Amino acid sequence: MNRQQFIVVLAALVALVAAGAGVAWWKRSSYEVADARVGQRLLEGFKVDDVAEIALAGPKETVTLVRGDTGWTVKERGGFPADVEPIRDLLLKLQELKVVQAEGISDAVKPRLQLGVPGGGAKPEETGTAVELKSRDGKTIARLVLGKKAVRESKVAGLGDGLPSGRYVWVAADPQRVNVVSEPFSSLALQPQDWLAKELLRLERPKSLTVSGPDGKERWSVAKETEAGAWTLAGPGKLDPGKAQDAASALYALRISDVGTGVSDADAGLDKPTTVRATTFEGWNYVVLVGKQAPGDLYYVKTSVNGVVPEAPAAPADAKPEEKEKSDKAAAERKEFLAAKLAREQAVAGRTVLVAKSSVEPLLRDRAALLVVAKPKDEKSKDAKSKGAKK
Repeated sequence: MNRQQFIVVLAALVALVAAGAGVAWWKRSSYEVADARVGQRLLEGFKVDDVAEIALAGPKETVTLVRGDTGWTVKERGGFPADVEPIRDLLLKLQELKVVQAEGISDAVKPRLQLGVPGGGAKPEETGTAVELKSRDGKTIARLVLGKKAVRESKVAGLGDGLPSGRYVWVAADPQRVNVVSEPFSSLALQPQDWLAKELLRLERPKSLTVSGPDGKERWSVAKETEAGAWTLAGPGKLDPGKAQDAASALYALRISDVGTGVSDADAGLDKPTTVRATTFEGWNYVVLVGKQAPGDLYYVKTSVNGVVPEAPAAPADAKPEEKEKSDKAAAERKEFLAAKLAREQAVAGRTVLVAKSSVEPLLRDRAALLVVAKPKDEKSKDAKSKGAKK
């Protein structure tokens, strides 16, 4: 090797060493930046109270939650009131999310981590859940994609690949990096009906129930003279008290399955409904209209409620101070509870909703179905012989 060849080889070696050092420095600096994110909040500066709209999108589903002057509503269900608890839970989780792992990412890797943006052309199995948070003025606060769940190995049989320990997350404000957070978001719903306020009404302290058919004629009516008293049936026949209680209980927990958005009263059968009228010892009046049966073992229903929150009764004049304080506190809490209950029930009143068939069936019975069923004579004789044998 002559001198000139030696110099060329030496120069090539120096160039290779420099290139290798550069790659090593780039990798090291990349890891240092990624490591700096570990333990920090995913969405720096994010505050729950700043959010006025949440848009969620999956490969096929979309739901938009909007906060207005009267609270949160579901846009895809005509602005129907939303359940506040899961919304607050989601926002608090996003506010407190911390990075447990971070590293650079390329567009080629995103599909494997299910970080494709919905509607961006990625396959469904490569697409994540997009979350966009907006302020009241419509400006985007944050955009992110929840991707594949991170799992930890488990030695327990039947758990498949392991237990969800977190989730891969891509944040639009930092597009060249993927983060892993410790929250898997396993229960995040993408169907609009899953975000609806579920309680339609809760009939408490029932005093009377009257049911009329689509023809407007009364089918049956039951009432109580006192709150602890027994149900009595208007007209002839012996009432089965259990069946009367079934009807009252149906109105105690009448829950919403979905909203009949865009359905007319005629199509829902609410122009000629079965009408249930109920009164309470609180002095409230409920009307429940039950229309046609809908697909999925559901019925179209519409409600109304009128009532006044009663003033709390005064403590006895001879009550001790501590007794008066306790009584006043309980009365104030009851008044607050009733005010919130009335506001909640009136917020969903007048809207066409869908409720489970099993919930309204006790209200749709004919009068004969409420009566005690007389046993045949042969069964009576068998019962008498059985009692005699026991003696």
